[in-house]
Amino acid sequence: METKTRNFNNPYYPYEKVQIGYNTLKGAELIPQKLLTYLLDLPDKYGYEPVDDNDRARVRFIKYLYYDEANPLAKPLPTREQKLSLLYDGSNPAITTEEDKRRHPKGYRLFGQNYTKPTEVSANTIVKCYMGRIIPRDDYKTMLGIVFEIVTNYALIDSVKTTVANRNYAIMQCIVEALHGVDLTGIGTVYFSKPAHGDSGMTLYHDEGDSSYVTLFMAIEWRESEYPNNVVQDW
Repeated sequence: METKTRNFNNPYYPYEKVQIGYNTLKGAELIPQKLLTYLLDLPDKYGYEPVDDNDRARVRFIKYLYYDEANPLAKPLPTREQKLSLLYDGSNPAITTEEDKRRHPKGYRLFGQNYTKPTEVSANTIVKCYMGRIIPRDDYKTMLGIVFEIVTNYALIDSVKTTVANRNYAIMQCIVEALHGVDLTGIGTVYFSKPAHGDSGMTLYHDEGDSSYVTLFMAIEWRESEYPNNVVQDW
């Protein structure tokens, strides 16, 4: 009787996967950080340099987020170091020392997660990005929910001479313009569309404390496979 050779290199051993192209969502957990890095619009190793042009959504986004004063769009585009100083560092969550304060003068304002401790948040305005509801369309196509939570402290009312809701709404608009319809190489296309994902939309509310919130729901049409040329691993 012939004995079948066992393939111990098979990652699904002792079973077989019927087709290699099925979605695994491998790498999806990295999407929030990738989206925040994209919104920062950083210079890259290929020679790209962002320009200070308020017609560009990512320029307006970072100015609204970085500057607490009135008329933030009249301010200069923050430098690479200033932009990166806003991004939450999980290895150093609380900004307590004088060195921390020098490195993050505006406090952490961008979080690639939905939960933050009060000790980690000192900024007047913050943006959180995290994964939302997942809707599989078929074996090969999946819509991943993306949530942006924008929170502004009411203390900004006096300094910006406008409502915090307006600032939150402006940041939300910049995110939609910067992402809707953009193909993120190796991941998929970002949508702000009910037919694409049933959760898509925006909610505006305030708590009983001192903060105003805008929650923006978008989606990514996930493209992924386990073929060797899958670029998801190169994020």
